[in-house]
Amino acid sequence: METINQINSKYLKQIKKSRHEIKYNRKNFVQKNNVNFLNNLKTLISFYDFPKNWKVNVVASYFLLDKDGKSMPYDTDVWSFVDVVAASENQGYDLIVFFNRSDLEFLSAPALIPIIVHELKHVEQATKDPKKYVITSVDDDLNKEYEQEAEKEREKYSDEFRKQDVLEKVLYCYDKKAWKGARKMAEFLYEENENIFGGGYMKEMTKEEYELFLKAEDEKDIDIFIDHFIESFKEPIKESKEEKKEIKEE
Repeated sequence: METINQINSKYLKQIKKSRHEIKYNRKNFVQKNNVNFLNNLKTLISFYDFPKNWKVNVVASYFLLDKDGKSMPYDTDVWSFVDVVAASENQGYDLIVFFNRSDLEFLSAPALIPIIVHELKHVEQATKDPKKYVITSVDDDLNKEYEQEAEKEREKYSDEFRKQDVLEKVLYCYDKKAWKGARKMAEFLYEENENIFGGGYMKEMTKEEYELFLKAEDEKDIDIFIDHFIESFKEPIKESKEEKKEIKEE
């Protein structure tokens, strides 16, 4: 609970400014995210504690050498993962957490939060019962169960982080591939994401957001889509002294 409150408090404050940057100075916004990607990743991960007997090796890179970072966020080869390297007294206890730069490096810190939360829930699952976690690779039902559990963890955080991820991915594809790319991204987030790799994932884009995108595409005005996110953003509610005390006690 403390970690969730810390992240909500720190990163919700960045979103309002980010959404205006996305509208008025998007090129600089994306360049800044690229430069800060590794630091943002490290900072977000630092909010979480890992079991002391486990070594968690975090890797951030492009997945396929022949693509060399040319994949788009709607491609199916941009997945990140958590895998058990070793889990015995003799071999030690090692995990690898891989974050795919093709899907993530253009995102701001708030937009990275959903994927960080998801993958670090897999870290918790893997360290809790490594034998069972390894079985998810060959057991579709168990894999779906674990993915649903990881997705449910995201619901504990502000929905503004999901919205920021959606906005930034659609706009990134719009800038790279025009309306065709933006449409592919929107369709992936609204129609395809929840069923990929055996399912278990949440629908990333709401019906309202998808319909607003279609309206923007029909009118050839991407600002219709952007303005919805700017106007719908809810300022973080300042906690009273009593609420802060309750959180601390928890």
